Amino acid sequence: MPLYFEKTGSKYDRLSYIYDRLSRSPDGVTIKDLADELHVSTKTIQRDLHEALSGSGIYCDGRRWKLNRGQADDGLANEERIVLGVLDSLAKHAGPVFYNKAHQLLEQVTCQLDHPLFTNLDSETLSQAHLEIFTHLENAIKSRHLISASYTAITKKQRNVKLKPLRLAFFDGYWYLLAFDVEAKDTFKKFHLKSLSSITALEENFSYPKEISKLIEKAFSVWFDLSDAFEVRLWVSKEIAPYFERKPYNGQSIEGRDADGSIEVVIKVTNEMEILPIVQWYLPHIRILKPEWINDILMQKIDSYKTVNQ
Repeated sequence: MPLYFEKTGSKYDRLSYIYDRLSRSPDGVTIKDLADELHVSTKTIQRDLHEALSGSGIYCDGRRWKLNRGQADDGLANEERIVLGVLDSLAKHAGPVFYNKAHQLLEQVTCQLDHPLFTNLDSETLSQAHLEIFTHLENAIKSRHLISASYTAITKKQRNVKLKPLRLAFFDGYWYLLAFDVEAKDTFKKFHLKSLSSITALEENFSYPKEISKLIEKAFSVWFDLSDAFEVRLWVSKEIAPYFERKPYNGQSIEGRDADGSIEVVIKVTNEMEILPIVQWYLPHIRILKPEWINDILMQKIDSYKTVNQ
């Protein structure tokens, strides 16, 4: 069955169609078939096959053109193919719709995506509808247009919102829209992407200070906000010190090493909930040294847990 093709006049779209058509046709396709499907001349298809796609593993077998992925000459170094292979593996965790699109795009760079790579990214699944939401929000962010939308909170309560969209962000397996909530006096908030619907771009434009972008780039948790960052000093035992050394948190610095292998780590945060889950994850091999008020919150949580389980 012929693939869907929207004739836009773009050579890129035509080449993408031809490549995808051949990849799905193990018995091959004739030049006339491609010309009829794309509504162009056979000479145009011949030029595409012999010139633009000559190094993509495409070859002629009699009157039919076929694709051999193993013969593709992508001009990439092995390390570059590994990077693309990692991206391809990561894309699998976003669901079949997202992966099919990502895989096709990556195959246009290289056909050799068969590296023995495995990733375990805990990510929510994205459907075609969610990808369309991405497009709407991206356009609004770039053009700095306000949007209206319906938002379903975690309590299942729905409300209409008017937002100044700033960024699309991925935290702990979930996608969020970072935005100013106009009806809450431009309060900075995070909205779960899949909980937004009926998104409409408004005619109104907005602006915001450049410093906002710099603050957002420092975030490593959905709990961050735009207030001034403060330092949290941690004692980390030798058992888990390597994890802080291998993958430092945003704003992290190691400011002390003891003879027993333990380290002192300083992490800059804007909200106590940015650091408390990290500490709870590594208990009992970690302690909060400063500030004391965050350690008090942690101890209250521990006491509450003890009470519930008595």
